[in-house]
Amino acid sequence: MKKLIRKTLVILLLFTLIISMASCTNRPEGREKKERGSIEVYFLNQTKSALYPVETNIKGQTPRVKAEKAIDMLSTAQEDSDYVNSIPSSIMVRSFWIKNKNLTISFTRAYRNMNRVNEALMRASLVKTLVQIDGIDTVTFRVVNDQITDSQGNPIGAMNAESFVDDFGSEQDSTKALELVLYCPAADGSGLIREKRDVHVNENVPLATAVIRQLQKNPDSNGALVTLPSSVKVLSVNVNDGICYVDLDQSIDNLDSRVSTNMRIYSIVDSLCELGQISRVQILVGSGDQASVITDDEKNGTYSPNLDFVVND
Repeated sequence: MKKLIRKTLVILLLFTLIISMASCTNRPEGREKKERGSIEVYFLNQTKSALYPVETNIKGQTPRVKAEKAIDMLSTAQEDSDYVNSIPSSIMVRSFWIKNKNLTISFTRAYRNMNRVNEALMRASLVKTLVQIDGIDTVTFRVVNDQITDSQGNPIGAMNAESFVDDFGSEQDSTKALELVLYCPAADGSGLIREKRDVHVNENVPLATAVIRQLQKNPDSNGALVTLPSSVKVLSVNVNDGICYVDLDQSIDNLDSRVSTNMRIYSIVDSLCELGQISRVQILVGSGDQASVITDDEKNGTYSPNLDFVVND
């Protein structure tokens, strides 16, 4: 009898363990994301005409701390040229507080100077971002102590993500995350440093243009320098029959001497050719009749990739 009871207890214990493991394995993906603190922060696209969601990990122990970090992100000018902050620099957040899962945010009087489109986009950006935080279900806006109103003068109460019937989210469907392989000049002049970079790209932006934009940003890799500093203006990027034509303004001739012209060229060429659809690159300086082609001994002044300069593979 004791053996039977012992055997029954072992079976019950094993069954409990299996159920427990299954429940952990089948946890919904969205739940895992929320526990990790990952939410979509809704910036604006370059033209400030639509929302631009970027998946971001917001760390913090309380809803207030997470909300503060999200608001700060939406108020800070972004280095990424694909999206911009939704809260203009002229608009200041006075204070905010959370009560009964409603976050109330108070702005300075400059809020009233925004036109209706910009104001609506900013509200949509904040609401869609903040209601993803556990402990915040709705958001209310105030200018100092006064409740904001619509175009008819009616008070606008607490809002959630469904409060916006306009297609503010249209940009979301055309935004994708991808991994780019870039080659950045080594600070010691020894060659190029290969790095993989996770980026969010508007599908309406050609991949070649996205690569050039990334080469205008500071590298993630230690000991690497930016290829095209912000002082360099990119006039155009076009791809035709496997050749990418990159037109830069003449400031390219007056850059940091730590990066040789050769390394700057192959940083551009090797990065673009990683896309697969590009086999050669031509780099022009200037525009119109004054444009000149940076050439070497290759046919038609185009460059093919040369990975011999890579120092970290």
